[in-house]
Amino acid sequence: MAKSRSFDVAVIGGGIGGSILATILARNGVRVLCIEGGAHPRFAIGEATVPDSSLGMRVLAARYGVPELRNLSNYRNMREHVAATTGVKRSFSFVYHRAGQYNHSQECTQFPTFAPPLGPDMHYFRQDVDAYLFSLAVSYGAVCHTETRITDVQFNSDGVRLEAEGKGKEKESFHAHYVVDAGGPGAIIPQILGLREQPCPFETRSRAIFTHMVGVVPYEKMGPRYRAHGMATPVSQGTLHHIFKGGWMWIIPFDNHRLSTSRLCSVGLVLDLAEFPEQELPSPEEEFWSIVGRFPGIVRQLRDATPVRNWVRTGRLQFSSRRVVGDRFCLLPHASDFVDPLFSSGLTNTVMAVNALAHRLITATRQQDFATENFEYVDTWVKGVFAYYDQLVSCSYIAFGDFELWNAWHRVWMVGTLYSGNPVIQALVRFEERQDPAVFEQLERHPYRGLQAIDYPPYWKLFTSAVAQMKAVRDQSISAAEASQNIYRLLAESELCPGPWQLLNPEDRCPAGAATLTRILRLVLWGRYQSPEFIRRHYFNAGFSALRVFGSDLCRSGADEIRRAATGPWGYFRDGLVSQNRDWADK
Repeated sequence: MAKSRSFDVAVIGGGIGGSILATILARNGVRVLCIEGGAHPRFAIGEATVPDSSLGMRVLAARYGVPELRNLSNYRNMREHVAATTGVKRSFSFVYHRAGQYNHSQECTQFPTFAPPLGPDMHYFRQDVDAYLFSLAVSYGAVCHTETRITDVQFNSDGVRLEAEGKGKEKESFHAHYVVDAGGPGAIIPQILGLREQPCPFETRSRAIFTHMVGVVPYEKMGPRYRAHGMATPVSQGTLHHIFKGGWMWIIPFDNHRLSTSRLCSVGLVLDLAEFPEQELPSPEEEFWSIVGRFPGIVRQLRDATPVRNWVRTGRLQFSSRRVVGDRFCLLPHASDFVDPLFSSGLTNTVMAVNALAHRLITATRQQDFATENFEYVDTWVKGVFAYYDQLVSCSYIAFGDFELWNAWHRVWMVGTLYSGNPVIQALVRFEERQDPAVFEQLERHPYRGLQAIDYPPYWKLFTSAVAQMKAVRDQSISAAEASQNIYRLLAESELCPGPWQLLNPEDRCPAGAATLTRILRLVLWGRYQSPEFIRRHYFNAGFSALRVFGSDLCRSGADEIRRAATGPWGYFRDGLVSQNRDWADK
């Protein structure tokens, strides 16, 4: 006989988004069910974090009382508390290639991520991270099922009925007042309700071929050395993007730190469908090497690499849904829409969507009011963010046709990143000072809604004007050189470019410099005392409080590293002499 159980919220999918949401809800008194079709550990793609996603983890940890989520906010915490299979990400690096030629040392750009204590960012080995989060949800009281497939979802006046089938074909049914689909591209609710838009309206049109490899040579061992390429950090210490006309490749190493226990590297080729149409033959591996073989610099980096997984070749990556929320349901970002992995936006979209959704679900459960209008903000937020990233990425594919155009265009993205992270830091600093979760409500007020400063009119004007230049290049109404000059002019006219950053200098291909505390101090001083009044009105309000809070954090983290280094040898010799210990008491 089928078993029946009742919950406040059911979450379909036990990946990174579904597990985080289930953890938060359970921690805050919501009866939550999380159903995962597979079993952990399992392979998952989408490994690179960015400052926005790392800051978002800090927000979730503080706002919802789940300190373990802070372990996913920087490389040190991740390595120490989650998985030593994590790679370090100190920067985004982009290396330009032309067919039949080695890459020129001066044709690369870089945007560093945070230094400690906010950073560095990470390369998640997703099977370890997802398993950690799923077990975290269980530890906080979520009822979690693995190897259980949802076969039907039925909506009625008092909630949702979910029909499920276990590994042994055992039938189960569950009832919930509300359901969240975190099932990714194959999510069941968009299928049942016919939510997928056909054709997908996104302008980006790309596909991918990817795997995990061993034997990928670090860039500095086969390409231009530091003194030649002139970047702020070693390229191999971050996410490397090889870019070329019609596509790009990610190189995401998990083995790029001396304390990492991994030997793996995530490698993926993403191709513009206009330049590289879909095909069934040759095999994914053969097609991968036939394209990569055009670029000697990439071949050199991968010549000794061996795949450890079967190659995956996708069709068009982009999909979209007519709605993100509806009567008794919500889709997390990877279940509702997807654009492209360029700029590593996927984790950020998920983390900040969970932030917007979780407190609404907690309130709805307490008030027993799951009216659709209570969740409309999430719909507007998610759709707005995807519309922005579609324009950002589709214009980037245009920019891949000319290095100087890329050099100009990607600075617009840098500006958006600056004004996106700043209000989150302000909220985190206020929380440290007041210990009041209400401070995070400001992230849903103008001009801080969305990501990449899309709610800030000066940035939106800059972005849309730059997009017009890129599309003029696509339509061959202006040259790439003209568009590049016009974008630098737009950057200057916007007055958004910080004085310490060399965004208006095309010769400086790492214009933000390393994000160390001294450089951040210079940025704060510019923001507080030299930036235009329209910037100071909304940004850099945390000022020196931020430096104090994060300076203290840096000292605490440094002290922890010293204690760890000291206690390790002591524990080793102790265990060789006596069998008794109190290591269990520290857990």
